[in-house]
Amino acid sequence: MMLHEILELAKFVFVVVFSTFFINCVDYPVLFQNVPPHHNGTKVTISDVVIPSGQCVARFGFFTWLCLVVAVVYWLFRAIRVACHLIQFIEIRAFYVHALHISASDLDNMTWHEVQRRVLEVQKDQQMCIHKQELTELDIYNRILRYKNYMVALVNKDVLPLHFTLPLLGPVVYLTQGLKYNLELILFWFPGAPFENTWHLREEYKRPANRDMLAQQLARRILWVGLVNLVLLPLVLAWQVMYFFYSYTDLIKREPGVLGLRTWSPYGRLFLRHFNELDHELNTRLCRGYRPACQYMSIFSSHIVIILAKNVTFFAGAPLAVLLLLTVIDEDVLAVEHVLMMVTVLGIIVAISRNLIPDENLVWRPERLMTSILAQIHYMPDHWKGLCHTTVVRDEFAHLFQYKAVRILEEVVSPVVTPLVLIFALRPRALEIVDFLRNFTVEVVGVGDVCSFALMDVRKHGSPQWRADDGEDDDHGGAGAASVIEPQPEQQRAQHGKTELSLMHFTLTNPHWVPPEGSTAFINNLKERVCTEATRLPALHREDNVLFNSLNSLSGINAEYSEMVSSVLRNNVAVGGSLVGSRMARSDLGSTSAAAQGVAAGERIRGGISRAEGPLATPSHASLLNSICVANEPYSSSVVGAEVSLESTAANMSFSTLFMHELHQRHLRVTTGRSLGATPPPAAVVDPESHSRLVWQGLPHILESPQEGSGEDGTSSSATRQPTGSQQAAHPLRLPKP
Repeated sequence: MMLHEILELAKFVFVVVFSTFFINCVDYPVLFQNVPPHHNGTKVTISDVVIPSGQCVARFGFFTWLCLVVAVVYWLFRAIRVACHLIQFIEIRAFYVHALHISASDLDNMTWHEVQRRVLEVQKDQQMCIHKQELTELDIYNRILRYKNYMVALVNKDVLPLHFTLPLLGPVVYLTQGLKYNLELILFWFPGAPFENTWHLREEYKRPANRDMLAQQLARRILWVGLVNLVLLPLVLAWQVMYFFYSYTDLIKREPGVLGLRTWSPYGRLFLRHFNELDHELNTRLCRGYRPACQYMSIFSSHIVIILAKNVTFFAGAPLAVLLLLTVIDEDVLAVEHVLMMVTVLGIIVAISRNLIPDENLVWRPERLMTSILAQIHYMPDHWKGLCHTTVVRDEFAHLFQYKAVRILEEVVSPVVTPLVLIFALRPRALEIVDFLRNFTVEVVGVGDVCSFALMDVRKHGSPQWRADDGEDDDHGGAGAASVIEPQPEQQRAQHGKTELSLMHFTLTNPHWVPPEGSTAFINNLKERVCTEATRLPALHREDNVLFNSLNSLSGINAEYSEMVSSVLRNNVAVGGSLVGSRMARSDLGSTSAAAQGVAAGERIRGGISRAEGPLATPSHASLLNSICVANEPYSSSVVGAEVSLESTAANMSFSTLFMHELHQRHLRVTTGRSLGATPPPAAVVDPESHSRLVWQGLPHILESPQEGSGEDGTSSSATRQPTGSQQAAHPLRLPKP
């Protein structure tokens, strides 16, 4: 926002002036009463402490003047940039008001999906883009997120040197805002950068014959940027220290435990970001995963640290209690030298130590919590499966979800570390960066040059390990027979299923977008696989059913998702040759469609939806959850209710993530088994009567058993509870044996 940028300019001026004043314009000997005041009185006044302006300026040294000159130049540069942004903001506002007919007061009450729909309609009438008659949702996203898609792809392909192994510390991941700014400056903004403007990669970067020359030029440019960072190191370091000191000192004094809180790291935000995902969509998704992530990290505690923390709390709390008691008896105790400082320091030590002592009455389940995290953040390395209780996985997850204290420390030392990373780590990879830009840049009509990964083409960048089949159905005409992913070289594939998951996320948040043929076939194969697994749902070996495992995991996230899963099972199971779901849907809700209900709910709850993901209601054809069917009839999300439809995009994406990861893990197991000569066990077959009996015996437990790890407010809490009496079901979705 423009207000934020303008206030940032004012904040910069305040920090510079305030710091200069307290360093040069305060008579500290008089302030600390080491020297009597000039009027020889007993009481020190402000006029005695503040040095007159003429004498203050005369005390400025060379370093002070250098800092002020650099600060003025930097402030002018930022002011010009803010002025340019202000002009752009005025033009954007005029476009919203006159072309889109959206006033500033209505903007907070509209979803991005509605704004985008109006932009597409205006393009048809006014031809804003002269190269294409009609724009698509993907064209708009690629224009907005051009550079961010490149950064996501560079991190995904491990082109940027962000992983290091340090003595004593071991493996670390380092990416700060300062380093990220320098990387974007080198690649996109700097004079002579690979991009000559905001939409076009320089032609010489597209020719393989120029790769060596361009790599040398890029390495030289990286070296110069690193040297400039070294020259400015004292000034930037002083700024970082002062800025964080002013920002966090009062907060730490009032809430010392804030340093023990966790936050998503800059590296984590790039690693977990989908291609073509807007900032508000990413923030909303990570906010949903914050609570289970905190619970997961709180599992791991060292007994040595706990013992030390308890004893430190005792030794620091005892003198603190005595000082507080003496202060209550006589407030003049605070006038004694350093007493107030001792109270403050001891209070901070006690608060930090108590924060290191976990609640002894809570027992967490690592795998269940990691599944809840995965449902929201959507990405997890393959080797984490089954090892979430280990410190190895904890340490790797901490790279994505770090302590706020670590984040602050990294930002403070960033002026020292960033030039070293640029000169000694990034510069040797100049050739890899040049090759990446040449190999993964495509020109799209009406959009310009974009990262090819951002097109989410599963034929080109997809992995066979993320296809809809698991390798078992190829000989039976199953989903594997229609596989759309041909084996591609490893260099062409996105890692961790980034292409497939990004495609699914974009399809859900933009349900009216028409994917290309290969992507459409991939999504259709996934939906067919969901239907196939639904017919096998009551099989005896339910642990081998991908759909069952996905629904099982989804129901454990919160009460709303559990209700949705229960509705899926209740309304999509064949009993006596008919669909119970279709009859219940007709009797309860008539012929009202899910989309219409979602719109109706949106009209009732319009405020505060500007950060919603996708439309208010996701059409049934755009999700895997709505594809669960028996007898070729899809599940209708209308049975869930209008309120749930407001969260339908998040719920559908969570289910899609879990289902696709289950397929991926099963594919890995089958591939490993075949390489070892193993044969997977055949799936059990259940007759229709056993099918119906299993379902109707299981439904009461699904609907009535309490959610494990859910409180009264529906929030996730994975504390283990012991079932009693009729609650002996191992899990709400685990159907009892006949």
